Formats: sequence, structure tokens, C-alpha cells
Amino acid sequence: MRKIEQEMVSALNGRRNWRKGNTEVLQDRNCGGMSVYLHHNLIAFTHGSEVLPVLRTFLNYPTRTTVSRLRALGIDAAIRKGQPYINEIKV
Repeated sequence: MRKIEQEMVSALNGRRNWRKGNTEVLQDRNCGGMSVYLHHNLIAFTHGSEVLPVLRTFLNYPTRTTVSRLRALGIDAAIRKGQPYINEIKV
């Protein structure tokens, strides 16, 4: 896991706002959950103690960086032949 991803996960677990480079973690005041952004696009959010991916964002931006950030969050993300997959299921 990259250092930026370790810091991202630490901020998420510590429930604190954080930003570095193209990655940002913000607390959602409306629901009390946390949101993770990559290049200002929401890629994941928390629901209770679970971290969930934003499938539309991953479908629109199936990049290695998005995959790396999602995997650091504990989400089984992959790209095969240009197609995004979550938990071995094509998005």
C-alpha cells in the first residue's frame, strides 16, 4: 500500500478530514459518514462501519489509481480488458 493510501485509510478510520495530492477524505455533515474523493470525484463512502464504492464513478473512471485507492479501502476492485470489476462482478 502506498504512503498516500495509508494516510487516507488512517484519516478515514480516525474520522477526520484530510487531503493530499489528488485524494481527499471528508466527513459528511448530513449523515455523519465519511467520503473519499479522487480528483474531486466521489469514489467511496462509509455506511455505518462499511466502506462502499461508488460504482458510477468507477465505471466512468476505470483507472489504476482508482483501483489502488479502492483496494486500500478494502474493496475488491480490478480492471480486466478495460472493464471495471467489484468483487469479481463486472460493473
